[in-house]
Amino acid sequence: MLNERLLLDHQAITSWMKDRLLRYLVSGPADAKADLKESLAKLQLNPYYTFPTIALLEPTAPADHEHDKLSYLESMRESLQQRMPANGIAFLDGDGRIGLLFSWVSKEVLERLRAVLREQFAHPVNIGVGKPCSHLGDIHLSYRQASWALQNKFYSGTGQIIHFGELRHLESIDRYPVEREKQLVESFRSAASEQEILEAVESFYSAVLEQGLVDVKSMYELTIRLLVGVERRVLADEENVGAYKPFEATSLVRLSTLEELKHYVCLFLTGMWKVVSPGQKENHRSIIKRTILYMEQDCQCASLQSVAQKVYMTPTYLSMLFRTNTGKTFIEHLTDIRIDKAKELLRTTHLKNYEVAEKVGYQDPRYFSQIFKKKVGVSPSEYRESICK
Repeated sequence: MLNERLLLDHQAITSWMKDRLLRYLVSGPADAKADLKESLAKLQLNPYYTFPTIALLEPTAPADHEHDKLSYLESMRESLQQRMPANGIAFLDGDGRIGLLFSWVSKEVLERLRAVLREQFAHPVNIGVGKPCSHLGDIHLSYRQASWALQNKFYSGTGQIIHFGELRHLESIDRYPVEREKQLVESFRSAASEQEILEAVESFYSAVLEQGLVDVKSMYELTIRLLVGVERRVLADEENVGAYKPFEATSLVRLSTLEELKHYVCLFLTGMWKVVSPGQKENHRSIIKRTILYMEQDCQCASLQSVAQKVYMTPTYLSMLFRTNTGKTFIEHLTDIRIDKAKELLRTTHLKNYEVAEKVGYQDPRYFSQIFKKKVGVSPSEYRESICK
């Protein structure tokens, strides 16, 4: 029993010494590391590598206590070390990650190791890979690159192998997309389901990234400004929002990928939509009634632009609102009103066809005749004749 305990203590001490040496190795230039190979050999580590490379593994499993996290890392490191190539080393880098030192010629081992981790551990592991080095003394460069590669998980997603050499340049945002925010608010106000909110959020971020990937800091700042802006625009028109949970910028700190960021925005907007939508629906019905009234009163000159001004909305928002609430587009409904008015004039007046067309908003008599026949089934002249019989 005593010998077994001593063996375990010896293994723990040896692992600690190996970790300490590897952390020293990746910490910076090897000015004072002339005895590096000798130190590795003393710890029974192979000092010879063909293009030495560093990969960093970042577990995504939550840990409530530092001890739990360390135990999780130790278990994962042990599993990895058993499957590493002959000269490969798995070590704890001191920043909550597992470092792998291996020869670049054995790079295919990363895919196998990822498959093993997926089988043995419930949560995905992010893997950043630096470029291979010519000498072991330059391995700190590969370590730094692997760390940078991990930052790209924001776009790559969790559980991926991200190579530093494949990273794309990230741009900063020069101007905040105010118009895109307005469109998102309009989609939010006219949304009839949570799915429509999700689609509006996807559309917003797709527009932001259409010119290329944006640096991560800018994406967080943009998202905070978006949520604050949407919150301000929507709640300015609402009175009863007692059940609404306000946005807190600190909630974004725990999010590490773009998908998580978009998911959070969707949840936030959906929560706000559920609170304000009952009042919105009643308000929407009132707006549609007023819109139709204006269309009926002035069908000759009515347009989406002119009616939108009368109900104090943008044409885009009114158009979406109209279709959502009536099942028709604004133009389709206006056309129905104009044709009904034309039928009335054909029945009750002696106006010529071109005069009827002008009265209901059509300057081209031939176009009016085409629309009329499409809607009624007969031409204006045939309709009048059938009424007179």
